[in-house]
Amino acid sequence: MKTSTVGAVVIGVLLAFASVAAASGYLWSRTSSAAPATTSARPSTDGQALRPVPIPAGELVTALPPDSIGQVLCQALSQDRWNLVLGGATLREVSGDGCHLVAGALDLNLTLDRTPAALNGAKAVNIAGHPGEVEFPEPRTNARLNVHLVTAPATEQIRPYLRIGVSHTTPGVPLDELIVTVAREVVAATMTDGPALPKVGPGRAIPPKQVEPIADHGIVDAPWPMISWQLCTALVAELGGTGKPEFDGRCTVRGIQAAYTDLVSPRRYPDLIAGQPALITDDLVAVKLTGDSAQELTFTGSGRSLEAIAEHVLPALLGRS
Repeated sequence: MKTSTVGAVVIGVLLAFASVAAASGYLWSRTSSAAPATTSARPSTDGQALRPVPIPAGELVTALPPDSIGQVLCQALSQDRWNLVLGGATLREVSGDGCHLVAGALDLNLTLDRTPAALNGAKAVNIAGHPGEVEFPEPRTNARLNVHLVTAPATEQIRPYLRIGVSHTTPGVPLDELIVTVAREVVAATMTDGPALPKVGPGRAIPPKQVEPIADHGIVDAPWPMISWQLCTALVAELGGTGKPEFDGRCTVRGIQAAYTDLVSPRRYPDLIAGQPALITDDLVAVKLTGDSAQELTFTGSGRSLEAIAEHVLPALLGRS
């Protein structure tokens, strides 16, 4: 890609910046429309294919589970938009808890982290109203950028910083301009008008909120507090009482706790609940939420049939009509 071509693309994107998709709702910006994993071209054989995910709004993008971060960042922009921003046909994949993109000789990585990258000689930049810094060292074949997205302190579930790195095989390409444009586009797309992160009280408690599951997704690939609120909404509808949501994807209602995780050690799911692979024991029901990730929902507690509860609430929690 010629330097002049990249420069023209950067200028064109900056002029079109105001046309970035605005939020169509308060809690969710939109839902991605990734191609099926079986047909999605990827830049390597090691990465994970994309699956359709909901794109959060407000500050909730900084509270995504690890398995969902790369999916959301890769799909913050549509395929056509990525092609425009990067100046050519772009391949996308999830790599670890980040997004990896390749467009010709350009190689781009994005992730959310608890700390910023250590940059040298960085220049301050404004990224869609958020403070950022960009590094573009000699021989000008790579650039790195940090954006401080929220003032909330980093925790196990909150990652306040967007980190981006880009490289090109040819010196002279204005990667510092390009990386700023990428950051502005991604931040504008994932932080549309919406809620702030909820206040966290003792025991990770957050204020209750009735939240109906997003169609076709439910709790899958949702931010931590959105998972908790959806769990409470479904459990209260099933059991009555008052829900006690926690920031880390948990809710307890009348002694029954539902808990989400995406850090499950591999295990067998010999049973089925609401069509999903499940593990049913006397004191636990575990449900595998997707076939291409480690996302799991467990039900624990006593006094009621955990299997029956899971059977009743799971369709709503998966966003099924």
